[in-house]
Amino acid sequence: MHETTRHYGRPPRPVIEPTLLTLVRHGQTTGNVRKLLSGVSDDPLTSFGRRQAAAMGEALSALILDGTLPPVHALYVSPLQRARHTAEALARPLGLTPVLRDDLMEINFGEMEGLTEAEAVERFPDARIAFARDVFTMEYAFPGGESRRGFHHRSKEVFADIVARHPGEHVIVVAHGGILGIALAHYMTGNTERWRDYILANCSISRLTVQGDDVTLHAVNDVSHLAEITPEEAEAVAIIEEHEGEAARD
Repeated sequence: MHETTRHYGRPPRPVIEPTLLTLVRHGQTTGNVRKLLSGVSDDPLTSFGRRQAAAMGEALSALILDGTLPPVHALYVSPLQRARHTAEALARPLGLTPVLRDDLMEINFGEMEGLTEAEAVERFPDARIAFARDVFTMEYAFPGGESRRGFHHRSKEVFADIVARHPGEHVIVVAHGGILGIALAHYMTGNTERWRDYILANCSISRLTVQGDDVTLHAVNDVSHLAEITPEEAEAVAIIEEHEGEAARD
């Protein structure tokens, strides 16, 4: 008698090859230093951010080139310069051409772009709920920008497309803290509203394998490669650049 498999009227589920996603947040920016709402604002990396990117690129490319991690089939990057310049630290040693995707950009804060949270709430009092830590309003739409729900939908869609394009392959995505945090929350909890559980540091590395509904998290917010770049150095750089910015405005 031949062995058979019964599906009880259901078609067999297709075999999906796993996709390894390596997620990298960009390096420190001038907007980060000033604590601005810089969603689609094209802030440059600070000199400290460039050092972070170099350290990240050296560490991650070494793991790939020595075979610890598998070869990379694609490097997807937000078109904003902070992501592009961070990605260059990977593209050069790995011989990759970054693929720019507009749908990897950070949330569009609209008329609040370039403001601090305090300034935004002062000008738009109803925005208070958008920044509250105990109340999360998915329906809130930033004036002239995106709604929270729309941004979360965009985040899920772009990663679903990337995974679908690369079964059985390793893909690196260099983008922003918000969109990467939403992706991690979606894959690990099924609830994008838990993105605050996945706050990512500048130039941190996270890795996960996605295979249909099965997800394995290998690393999240790994900053071990930045160990020799001290917080004191970052603070000193921020002070210097703040003074440079004031001098330029005078």
